[in-house]
Amino acid sequence: MSESAVRQMGVSDARANMTEVIAEVRLLGKPIALTRRDKPQAMLISMDRWKQATLDAEVRPFHDDVVRRLHVLLQDKEFAAMLERKDPTLYEVLDSGAL
Repeated sequence: MSESAVRQMGVSDARANMTEVIAEVRLLGKPIALTRRDKPQAMLISMDRWKQATLDAEVRPFHDDVVRRLHVLLQDKEFAAMLERKDPTLYEVLDSGAL
C-alpha cells in the first residue's frame, strides 16, 4: 500500500475518536497514520496486519539465506542444468536476478 493511500489523522483527533478509529482499522483493515503537525508519528494497523508483518520479519532472514544459497548453487553448471530441466520457472526467476 502506498504511503499516499494511507489515511492520516492528527493524534488529538484520534484520541477524541479512538473507539471509531480502532473500529475502522480493525473492521476495514485500513491503516491510519497518526500525525502531529502534519508529520507522521505512528501507524495504527490491525492485529492481522501486525501478525503478518511480524511473521514476515521472522521469515525474511531465512528466505534471504535460501535465495543466496540458490544463487551460489547456480554457479555450478551441473546444478544449473538440472534445475533448468526440473523446474524451468524457478531457474528462470533465479537466473534473471528477480529474487
